Amino acid sequence: MHAAEGVRNAAGVGRIQDRRARPMTEASPTAAPPHGAGQPGSTTSPMPAFPCSARSRAALVALRLAALLIALAWPWLAGAGVPAQGEVAMRGEWVPATGAAPRAFDPSRLSAFGRAPDGIRLSLHPRSGAWPAGPWVLSVDSAGFQRITLHVPGAPPRTAHLLAPSDRYAFGRLVFELPRLPEGDAPLVLHVDARDAVPSPLLFALRDPAAQQAVEARWLAFATACLVIMLATAVIALVFGLRLRDPAFVWYAAYVLAYALIQATQSGYIVAPLGWSTVGATLPLWGRGVTTLSVVAAVLFLDHFAELRRHLPRVRRALQAYAALMLLVVAVSYIPGLHAPMRALVNPMLILGGPLLLGVAVGAASRGSRYALIFLLGWVPLLAVTVLGSLQLYGIAPDWTWSDDAALAAGAFEAIVLSLGLAERAASVRRQRDQARLLAGTDPLTGVLNRRAWREVAQERLAQEAGPFSVLYLDLDHFKRVNDRIGHEGGDRVLRLFVEVLRGALRGRDAVGRYGGEVFVVGLARTGTAEAHAVAERIRSGLRQRGQGLVPDMPLTVSIGLATRRPGESLDALLQRADVALYEAKRGGRDRVADG
Repeated sequence: MHAAEGVRNAAGVGRIQDRRARPMTEASPTAAPPHGAGQPGSTTSPMPAFPCSARSRAALVALRLAALLIALAWPWLAGAGVPAQGEVAMRGEWVPATGAAPRAFDPSRLSAFGRAPDGIRLSLHPRSGAWPAGPWVLSVDSAGFQRITLHVPGAPPRTAHLLAPSDRYAFGRLVFELPRLPEGDAPLVLHVDARDAVPSPLLFALRDPAAQQAVEARWLAFATACLVIMLATAVIALVFGLRLRDPAFVWYAAYVLAYALIQATQSGYIVAPLGWSTVGATLPLWGRGVTTLSVVAAVLFLDHFAELRRHLPRVRRALQAYAALMLLVVAVSYIPGLHAPMRALVNPMLILGGPLLLGVAVGAASRGSRYALIFLLGWVPLLAVTVLGSLQLYGIAPDWTWSDDAALAAGAFEAIVLSLGLAERAASVRRQRDQARLLAGTDPLTGVLNRRAWREVAQERLAQEAGPFSVLYLDLDHFKRVNDRIGHEGGDRVLRLFVEVLRGALRGRDAVGRYGGEVFVVGLARTGTAEAHAVAERIRSGLRQRGQGLVPDMPLTVSIGLATRRPGESLDALLQRADVALYEAKRGGRDRVADG
């Protein structure tokens, strides 16, 4: 299994050789009261849709993540402190080398035996002094891709591998079915061959068939949930990435899918329950490539997600060079005759991947990238699992037997955290685009729609509304004289005051726009001529009242032209009639409303 060798510490992004090695200013849609109620949500003054504080949002996210951690850890928490039932207590001995004295070990704790040229010989003995009667199942957990051979007195030896078991496909472990055990205290002898695999620490249990079936069922439910989470988040991200044309989503999907395949392989899930034996048999062909893909995809995802171009441009170039070199080395390793030297180079580069991404993410976070913080939130647990798995190779934390499956839980947790980060990124991009559209369609002085944006809204309303639609053309009277008397800044104040008058007279769904200079236009959906005339009169009288004393010895007045859409009439024709009515109002003496 050379394709899988030496990738143990790649921080969760590629350790296929061993399970333990994961080392618009539009109006508010709410019901509007009659004209004149002064809707604050009108088109002239957009309001935030969700008045939720950043602190409350952060607290909600923290609660969700805490619930997620509890859910993923429940299979371990539920079993903590529960005495094993249907198990036989055993003691063990192993011989580190030919001719060496046996050493004792506890089969119920993770035990690291290392690698020997001829393999390691283990023997399991009943702690009570005699084996019990009846059928039993010997379970070997955390075997990774080591080959285990069982020798039982009076029976031929049986060899098992995670992707090629001896008796039957188990879920996440190797099993040897034993119809009966040796007589007395004769040992069960095992030979462990780790020459082509990482010598991960082993865990042994002798259970009755019912107890073993329950253990496998719990693991199957847990592993399936974790892998489904990873697969679902990756597929969703891929769809959004292609739709939004955002490479961060695509690289996230590639990374999570590659990591899920790695976990499904090194846990044996691809052969049991999936039954993909051919995939497992061809691992030497694709294992190294998928491992590298997961690392490279993680690198490129971090690049786009944490915005390294802005926060760490120099480091970004170095990170991209690392990814390119990884791809080159792996590609060359498939050339006959160059496999061995390239393999010796690939493994250290993969091991470097985890700490490298961690350091870059910390650096980006220190430069102000909040998405780098989200990346760290998902990445650190995976890195911690990797470090723990590496330490257990040296006999550290042997009682933390749950760590073998922690990579699955950490992978699912990371997938969800990063998908939430991508969702926040997509929402942020949408807010920025909406803000840009709002600014592009808003008159900067008054805050109402500009001419182009108002026409877009009016066209949309005409297409959607089946009822009457009226237009008001409004022109402030003698506005040049206003500017001459109180200056252009004073004239700007008058324009803003007039917009406030409009806000007080209109409903939330009415569209207001500045057509240029002192000319404004209002679209009144579901409003006939009589009601539109009443609205116009309210605006006219409101400006007279609000504008008293603002311009010395001069009242503020407005002339208004009104037109109601006729069947089949276009927007341009409707505006033309409103414009004609406006000039009739001016010719009639100004400060009045004329119907077109």
